[in-house]
Formats: sequence, structure tokens, C-alpha cells
Amino acid sequence: MTASAPADVVIVGAGVAGALLALALRELGASVTVVAAPTSHGLCSATELSYGALPGWPLAPTPLARLAAGASKRWRLLQERHGDLGWRPCRLRLHGAAAGWRPLSAWWPLPFAQVDSAVLAARLPLVLAAAGVTCKTGRVERLEPQAGAGWELTLSDGTSLQAPQLVLAAGAQCRKLWPLLPQRLRSSWAAALELASFPAPLGRTAAWLPVSFGRVALERRAAGLSQPEWLVDGGLVPRAEGALLGQHTLVRPGLELGPAPPPLEVERQLRQELAAQAWGAPLAALPGHLRQAAVAFCSEGLPLVGPLAGAPGLWLFTGFSAGFSQVPVLAPLLAQALVLVGAPAEAAVRRLQQLGLTSAF
Repeated sequence: MTASAPADVVIVGAGVAGALLALALRELGASVTVVAAPTSHGLCSATELSYGALPGWPLAPTPLARLAAGASKRWRLLQERHGDLGWRPCRLRLHGAAAGWRPLSAWWPLPFAQVDSAVLAARLPLVLAAAGVTCKTGRVERLEPQAGAGWELTLSDGTSLQAPQLVLAAGAQCRKLWPLLPQRLRSSWAAALELASFPAPLGRTAAWLPVSFGRVALERRAAGLSQPEWLVDGGLVPRAEGALLGQHTLVRPGLELGPAPPPLEVERQLRQELAAQAWGAPLAALPGHLRQAAVAFCSEGLPLVGPLAGAPGLWLFTGFSAGFSQVPVLAPLLAQALVLVGAPAEAAVRRLQQLGLTSAF
């Protein structure tokens, strides 16, 4: 077994959470190693499957929602520093159950932007390397606290990493890495249809989203489920030259993720539900490729951001319900809490506490 020289912080997970935290840490001068999971056959990451929606208004009357409403400003700053990350202003068209899923006829004058997840996924490895982040690909086989302080990670290729500070940002895989995580951290399977081109019946390119997502309500009920439940939210967003259509969510009882559901059955359910919606009916039969990903969420809504009690040096950055809005505004605060000392670190912790994040675990 070979060991690499320790970085100040090791992050497990190279999606939007792990990558943006790594960039925030590098801005503070910390050395960072990011461990990315190998590509899973037939599956994609939660980052790749995300709609990347950035509403410019609070989605809830909470301090975190108000902060997340300003995520576009942070994305623009990141693009100024690191080049194109897929952020762009985007037209928004809403449809909702109150109108029997009839599309609302007017463009809503609401501030809205989107991060193209295809662009982001392609650019992140290049951006991390240019920022001086060490990136490793491998499956983490074991985490072990070290005598005194710090952690050792053993990877599937036999190498090991020493980590004075270790952050789990691996989404639905976090519980496999450390089973004693808060029970409100849960996981689900998400799926969407990837279309090769933006649907002509919808006219000008825009994001078409429901007024509310059933997925959010299902996640809040997750702790009380006695059997698996699934639903389909009707939405469509631009992605690369095409689009992502629909959003299928499967939540199982308990804390275990379980295997990916059969893709043919998921696609049948997704298309069937879209066909039953007035908005989605013209799109339900369009040719497309089903993409599936495991997703982490917190059943009580607030993500896990901060140190884990009883495990010195182990931090969490996962369970986001709106990751593309929440991660960019929270990553700088967590980075400050991780590597700064004295008053600046204390100020970052207080701000996280004001957002309702660090006292829960």
C-alpha cells in the first residue's frame, strides 16, 4: 500500500458540492485533494442529471432560501475566475396544477438562470486541475480515524490518503462511507429523458417548470414511508444541444439506497405520466435516452453542512434539496470554517448556525 502526502483537506465526491468546495478552499490557500468515484455502467451522477435551475427569488421563508436566491451572483463570479461553467440567463415558463396543467400563457417576469449540467460536468475536471486541486479517481474502501487527529482513506487501487480534515460530499454514497450519519440523510433514485434537440413544439428555448415539485413533498414524507413510492414531475430544461425532459423520483423506505430500478419500467412510468398531463402530452413520445442517478436529500429539508459530532475532523457537505442554488453560497462558509482560525472561522460557524445548519448534528 502506498500513501500520498497529506493535503490540508480531502474531499470525497467530485460533483457540484465537492468541486465548488474545493475551489473555495483553494481561494483560501488550502491544499486540497478530491476523490472522484469511478463511472458506474449505465448510470450518471446527480450533478449531470440536475436541471441546474437558479430561481432568483426565495423558494421558502427561511434564511437559507433567501441566501440561495442570490446563487447566480456566485456562479457569475466563479465563471469570471475559472471560465465557462455553464451558467447563463434563461427564460422561464411555468405550468401548474391549479390550471389543470395548462401552460400559463405569459412569460413570468421572474429572475431566473440555469447552469447547463453538461457543460459543468465537462469543465469541472479541467477547472479543478487549473486551480491546483489534486484529483484522484477511485472507490473509497475504508475510512479510519487516526490516533490523535486526522483520517486515513484506503482506495480500491490499494493506495491510501492521509487527511487532517475529511469532507464527505459524495451524495447518496455518503452513508456507505460512514454508516453513523444522521437519519434525516436519505437517498432516492432520479431519472430523466435526455433529448437530442430542444422540442420544436415549445418554440423558443426556455426552462419549463411546474409551479411546485411533487418530489419535495415526497422527500419530506420519506421517514414515514412503509413501501416504495414514485412520482413524475413535469419539467424540461435546455441541456447542451438538447434538453432534459421529466423528472422521475423513486424513494424507498429506510436508509438504504437499494439497486437502481429497471430502466425500461422507469421510462414507461415517466412517459405515461407525461402523456397524462396536458403540458407534457405532446412531448411524451419524443425519442430520448433515459438517464438515472442516485440522489441524496434530507427529509427535514436542510442539508448537512458542518462537522459530524463524535468524529473529529470529519465534515459533511451533502443532502441538498436545491444543490445548484445552495452549494455555491454555502461552500465559501464551510471552507472558512474548515481552514481558517480564530475570529474568521468563528464568524463562518456563526453564519452557518444562523442558517440553521450546524446545530442539527
